[in-house]
Amino acid sequence: MALNTSPTRSDVGYLRRRVKPVAHTAPVKPQPAVQPEPQRPEPQRPAASGLTLGSSAPASPPAAPSAPTPASSGLSLGSSSAAPASSGLSLGSSSPAAAASPVRRDAPAGSLPFPAPAIDEVRELGDESPVLRLNRRESAIGSLIVTGASSAVWEDDELVTGAGTPDGTITGTPVTTPGNRPLVGFDDSDAIVSLRHLAQLRRALFIGRGPEPLGVQIFDGSTVTVAPGDGERMFVLYLLKTGGLLELRAEPVARSESDESIHRRFAFTLTPFLVTRASRSR
Repeated sequence: MALNTSPTRSDVGYLRRRVKPVAHTAPVKPQPAVQPEPQRPEPQRPAASGLTLGSSAPASPPAAPSAPTPASSGLSLGSSSAAPASSGLSLGSSSPAAAASPVRRDAPAGSLPFPAPAIDEVRELGDESPVLRLNRRESAIGSLIVTGASSAVWEDDELVTGAGTPDGTITGTPVTTPGNRPLVGFDDSDAIVSLRHLAQLRRALFIGRGPEPLGVQIFDGSTVTVAPGDGERMFVLYLLKTGGLLELRAEPVARSESDESIHRRFAFTLTPFLVTRASRSR
């Protein structure tokens, strides 16, 4: 019920009203304001808008607020350590990848012991230019033709060795190619080496005792001659396969040496030739 706080009228004597005495209460002493306990700032956590399936170690509260970690907008299945923002799917660790190692290039098959001139750089094989080397194309195409040879000796990759002359005489063992042609042989007065089957050949040697010097020609028409020598010595033509390439060498020998002695000098040992026959039943 509300109290009537209007003043008492003195001009009307017959009007009286009862005024409810106001209870006096002791004044309330003001209480000192309670200082709120300062709140410790919570460590800021990186915002993540994707799914994280990896384990995350609890971080201790930093002494001072640090800069927020860039948010990740993709799916991360690796470690949740601090990393630059990823815009795609990451299935591995977020550590930076190791620098790629340089690509190793394997060395070509075989090795060449020393540089040698090409067939176009040499006009005559002899004392001044004793060796030349054909390139890979020249060593594998067509046939190598040797003119002026009085005999030839050959050795294949299985060390089968034979020798022949222009008149068709063959000692040792002939070596034929898959096309049933001689690997090294004579066609009339020319000795022919089948370069398309160079993989079968290990080496060969050509001896020239006629009036003409030894000459060499390859498929593209390039030629080279062998020095004739003098009254005491002559040059033989030595073919050797080195690193898949064919080398031509002029080797000096005594003119008085026989073919058999020259073969032994270059370690050619003729293998016995055995003619196989079909089995007979009685």
